Amino acid sequence: MRRFHVLLSIVAVALLGILAQPVVVAQEATPAADEMGIEGLTYTPLGILANLKLPSPADVEVARTVFAPGAGFSFDASDPFSVLVIVESGSFTVAIEEQAWTISRGAAIAQAIATPAAEPDMSTIMEDVAMGEEATLQAGDVAYVPGGVNGHVANNGHEAASVLIVQFGPSGSMMVPATPTP
Repeated sequence: MRRFHVLLSIVAVALLGILAQPVVVAQEATPAADEMGIEGLTYTPLGILANLKLPSPADVEVARTVFAPGAGFSFDASDPFSVLVIVESGSFTVAIEEQAWTISRGAAIAQAIATPAAEPDMSTIMEDVAMGEEATLQAGDVAYVPGGVNGHVANNGHEAASVLIVQFGPSGSMMVPATPTP
């Protein structure tokens, strides 16, 4: 199993898209399409992760992973794939042994957008997790898990957790299915 990196890959892609956008500032409501300059388009920030170090060039895979209650796995430093994780529903825990990491809390972003303020409180949006510490990701949260680290992920809850992942790693390192013989 390409393990947790698939899960985290989803988060990475979403964050890359967000990072390519201007800095998010709280406002009174989601901008109307005409305010954005493109009719029929709505932009809703999901997460913010800054200063990511990504391989270049890279192979990328996008997938949805569903963790049944009690499901989980360990990942180890021999896997070079980094993963961007976007939690759709449910919750699960993650721990990374070798380094600190960051979670972008979806509920805090939604609150910042819904509550007019001069500047959003980034301390509630971005949560730093210490090396080796376990953290729980919930629906709406976004996180990045770098490749080449040891750790684990598990759904310790009573309902399934659905996660979009964007997995990326060094170019040429993705497994490609064999072409069927005619």
